[in-house]
This record gives sequence, C-alpha cells and structure tokens, in this order.
Amino acid sequence: MRNNTDIIFISKKRNFLHTIKLPPHLIFVVSIILISIIISTTILFLHNTREIFAGMNIKQSEQEHSMLLAKLDYLSKSLNLAHNNFDGFITQDNRERTFWQMAYIHNDIWLMGIGGKEYRPSQKYLLKHTNNILDEIYESIDVLKGKCFLRKRSLNDIENKIESKLYLWAHIPSVHPVPGRRLGSGFGYRVDPISKKTIRMHWGIDIGAPRGTNIHATADGVVSYIGWNGGYGHTLDIDHGFGFRTRYAHCQRILVEKGDFVKRGQIIAKVGNTGRSIAPHLHYEVHVSGVKVNPKPYIDLSSVVID
Repeated sequence: MRNNTDIIFISKKRNFLHTIKLPPHLIFVVSIILISIIISTTILFLHNTREIFAGMNIKQSEQEHSMLLAKLDYLSKSLNLAHNNFDGFITQDNRERTFWQMAYIHNDIWLMGIGGKEYRPSQKYLLKHTNNILDEIYESIDVLKGKCFLRKRSLNDIENKIESKLYLWAHIPSVHPVPGRRLGSGFGYRVDPISKKTIRMHWGIDIGAPRGTNIHATADGVVSYIGWNGGYGHTLDIDHGFGFRTRYAHCQRILVEKGDFVKRGQIIAKVGNTGRSIAPHLHYEVHVSGVKVNPKPYIDLSSVVID
C-alpha cells in the first residue's frame, strides 16, 4: 500500500496545527485539474490577445482601404484633368501640322491609344467597386501613354519638316546682293543703254554701287562658274540646288573659287564696271530650272513663297 501524502496546516498566531492525509490518487487528480486550469487560462489569454490584435488590424485595414479609395479617386480625377489638358496639345499639334502643310492626326487615332504590355495585378481580394476604379485608371493610363507616343512622333515629323523647309529656304535666293543699294534697271525689255537705238531683253536687275562695294551671296550654294563671260565681264555663278541659280556680273574682283560652298550673306565679289557696262554696278540674275526670271521677288524676303 502506497503512503499517503500529509498536508500540514500550521498557525503560530492561533496556535493551530492540523494535518490532512491525501491518498496518491487524489493528489494525481488535483494535479491534473490544476494543470488543466493553467492550460485553459493560457489558451484563453492567447485567444483574447489574438482577437484584440485582429480587431486592431481590421480597423487599420479599414482606414487604409478608405485612404486607398480616396487616393484612387484623386488619381482618377488627375488623369481626367491630364486628358483634358492634353486636348490643348492636340489642338496645337493640328495647327502646327496645318501650318507646315502636313496631314493632321484624326481624333479617333488620338483616342485609340498605343500602350505597351498591359499590367493587371491580382484582383480577387479587391472589392468590385475598387476593381472598377482600377480598370478605369489602367485604361486611362494606356490611352494617355498612346497620346504621348503619338505627340512625340508628330513632333519628330514636324521637326523633320521644318528642317527640310529651312534647308530649302537657305538655298532659295532671298536677300539683297548689295545691301542698302537701290534697284536700278529692272527685268524686261529696254532700250540698250550703250547704243541707245535698239530694244533688247534685260535678263536681270542692275544695282548701282561704287566700285569695290561688297557683293553678297543671296543663298547657300556652290560656285559653279567664274570667268569672263562676254558682255557680262567678270562673272560669278552660284548653283543653289533645287533648280535655283544666281549670276553676279560686271564684277571688279571675285573673292571665291569655283567649287567653293558659300553661305547666304557671304561676301563673294566686289562691284565693278567690267564687260558691256557704262558705270559701276552689279547685274544680278536669278535662274529657276534653267529659265531666267525676274529677280525682284527673290530680293524681297516677304514675297518668297516656300511650297
């Protein structure tokens, strides 16, 4: 037989002594009960703690969700504002393309958009309202990306067009060959100034100036002829390309060589009185595709038309 367990209660104040004998099986039962109470209490504490933290997380999630919806709404409004502002760029693009005689981009093409690979994150944990807002934002971003892409391409096209126009304009005779000097005898039939008896065709414009006055190239080009050319005297021809050629006659001295590339406004010769001439002046001609034309419209820049 197993020994009982004695539990002794002592009170010195009351001079009390009491002994309780507990059998082993009762001690075992009491121990089990105490352990169960401790485990249950621990589990209950942990459960309550988890519920408290879960409640805090839910509250925080609700706040974050509200903030997210507010930010998505702000982003959606900002994108709409960006689209509205972009309409001004579309209008400007149409004006620029019309000015440079280019076909404008149709509104349907602007609205179509050219986006890249679409990005769609997992949406199964999002509310339907949130998904709808996100879909609208994604679509708006794709369209805006397409508009920016088209605008960039259009600006490149316009820039290339301007460069080609400027290149062409630089090669069209359009400035005064002897700045500050009045135009004299013009293009057309006139009484010969030397014989004063016959009527002859005058293929250019005479510009009177003192001997040695600077003569300027009227456009970019390459010197195609230098030499004595009969009644023209010392003559300089410049080939400007695009069918344009200019002639500078009766020069006293020529300052460039055949084959030289000259720029508009560059000094190329000096006014003289060589050849069939009665006084120092420049005889200036403009040839277009081999045809001699009136140089006057090509001296006044405002009358130059670039097609």
